[in-house]
Amino acid sequence: MAKLRTLIRRILIFLIHFIRTKVYGMHIHPSALISLKAQLDKTNPKGVYIGRKTVITGNVVVLTHNYVMGNGTYVDTKIGDNVFIGTHAIIMPGITIGNNCIIGAGSVVTKDVGDFSIVAGNPAKLIRTDNTIGEYGQFKK
Repeated sequence: MAKLRTLIRRILIFLIHFIRTKVYGMHIHPSALISLKAQLDKTNPKGVYIGRKTVITGNVVVLTHNYVMGNGTYVDTKIGDNVFIGTHAIIMPGITIGNNCIIGAGSVVTKDVGDFSIVAGNPAKLIRTDNTIGEYGQFKK
């Protein structure tokens, strides 16, 4: 039963990745791990860029449009390589997250995040920088 469940999950993940990249036109690296509950903006799907070996956990929202300012502005939201985004985080439109970063759970990212950074909070603030962060955003001592 567990093998069947694993097979079904892998097929479902493949289909969702196919739909996001081929149908919607999102730029998602095949090695990125995205939760089935993550919400990637479909208003401007071609503005979503997700790098290699990035982990996006459950209930993360990645936005690429802003109706409040600029009368319907469509911008690109870019997430670099080896990034870990904690559950319930919100990535606002037009934000660029650098490589090897960790975004804390429940964070609202309103400003660009540089490489090798750890941010958390609402709004997200820099906690640490120049860290050793490995593949899939794993913190290394």
